[in-house]
Amino acid sequence: MAQRSNGNGNTLAELERENAELRLFRAVFNMASEGMMVTDAENRILAVNPAFTLITGFAPADVVGNTPGCLRSGQHEPAFFDNLWSELHRNGRWTGELWNRRKNGEVYRTWLSIATERDGSGAIHRHIGIFRDISEARDNAEKLWQQTNFDPLTKLPNRSLFLDRLLQALVLAGRSNKRAALVFIGIDGFKNINDTLGHTIGDMVLAEAARRFQSAVRKGDTLARFGGDEFTAVLTDITTVEEVEQVVRALLECLAEPFLIEAHQILISCSIGISLWPGDGDDVEAVMRNSTSAMRKAKDAGRNTFQFFTPSMDARAQARSRLASELSDALEHDEFTLVYQPIINVQSGQVAGAEALLRWHNRFIGAISPDQFVPLAEEMGLILPIGDWLLTAACREAASWQGISDPPLRVAINVSPRQVQQGDIASALERALEVTGLSPHVVTVEITEGLLLASGGEVLKKINRIRDVGAKIAVDDFGTGYASLSYLKHFPVDILKIDRSFVSKVMDNAEDARLIEAIIALGHSLGMKIVGEGVETAEQMAFLADRGCDFVQGYRFSPPLAAERFREFVTSGVRP
Repeated sequence: MAQRSNGNGNTLAELERENAELRLFRAVFNMASEGMMVTDAENRILAVNPAFTLITGFAPADVVGNTPGCLRSGQHEPAFFDNLWSELHRNGRWTGELWNRRKNGEVYRTWLSIATERDGSGAIHRHIGIFRDISEARDNAEKLWQQTNFDPLTKLPNRSLFLDRLLQALVLAGRSNKRAALVFIGIDGFKNINDTLGHTIGDMVLAEAARRFQSAVRKGDTLARFGGDEFTAVLTDITTVEEVEQVVRALLECLAEPFLIEAHQILISCSIGISLWPGDGDDVEAVMRNSTSAMRKAKDAGRNTFQFFTPSMDARAQARSRLASELSDALEHDEFTLVYQPIINVQSGQVAGAEALLRWHNRFIGAISPDQFVPLAEEMGLILPIGDWLLTAACREAASWQGISDPPLRVAINVSPRQVQQGDIASALERALEVTGLSPHVVTVEITEGLLLASGGEVLKKINRIRDVGAKIAVDDFGTGYASLSYLKHFPVDILKIDRSFVSKVMDNAEDARLIEAIIALGHSLGMKIVGEGVETAEQMAFLADRGCDFVQGYRFSPPLAAERFREFVTSGVRP
């Protein structure tokens, strides 16, 4: 049976198949989630689909017969479209990101693909564009990138992005045969701002400091917040050291004006360390380490200054690194010991007790000064377990003293500010007393004047808890900070220890002598006992005794002693 023809040579079956395909194409065109637009050879719009209207806000009647220019956002230069059409004519298609404008005027991002359809002779017949709105996805990606790479408080690059920029700067310096400088900035005394005015004010200070630092560096340099109160800057394209000094002095000077924040007038400074590449390290880690070492040197030099890295600093940094490695295993290898410096009752001339002092003798390095390892232990977070060990060891030794003297000998135990701020010092003391059986009434916990000054409500509660346990509170090295005795009356302090720096000059410096007299007199008026530290001569001893100082300690009587020798010292008797 012959197939019927429509007179044009097409069978009905072929027509039905073509109609089915057209219905399918129309369904895809109408149901697609991407916007579609068909233009003729002159780029006039022939048709748009519903998704086009949903994305752009333009109905078919708004755009059919017009060019896609009605969608332009104005965000692109004419050269952008010149390149688009050039590639489209050359390759027959173009794909890329494009900013468009909706009917309501809102600018948005699209991902657009354009294809060219040609007729049998090769002439352009139609252009077909397919696009989707990627604004939200791009915005989310940018927000995530910002969160990953920028500090939310200061809006500066964070440590991760900074290290990447530093690596790029070193590579570029090597290629251009120039130098790069790493500037490490530490805010001086920032902790006191947080502790006295609160973290909200502290955050505002950091944000304002970041703004000022940004104005001090050159265009093209990278300033970052490294963490906490530390900032870093990478200076590129350096030819002379003087260029670095000019930027660093600007960084120091930009903090000279007080910060006015919520009715507070705050004056801060910074200490800066500088390392240069090439020269001050073989890689990013070494350059970072050396600039940090130089910054610490600047702080040691009196703050509000800068210091270039030197090879001697590198030797100290390497030694510090080794020290940190050994310190982490010191407790496990039982390398800590305690020595005891006698505390003498001025009136009776007898031993009243001793201050327990921590010592570390490493199996490889030997004896290490507490001035070296205690700050390191605080930085590494080891001060809490080391402090717990010290409390227990000191209480255990003090328990063995009971019965060899009347009244019972007291033990004074230094605690780090970090132990009080980050740990539960009262509970640690209670555990030590329970394990050793020592009475809390013969224990004195020594805190620093700085902790007292910086203490907020939480720290004050912890200090009161120590007294609730039954121990006394002493303020060590008193006079080196900014406290006043009128300030002290608000705190639970039993004992003041006059710093050795004042005692050492008492016979030669009238101001130090008057200061000691004032501390003793006013301390007694507040019901406190006074201890003079660092007594080395008979004249110093006589001065303190004449002014009514209650207790003394120092090499005039004895250096710190091992436990057995201290017990022998007590039983042998002492004379001032």
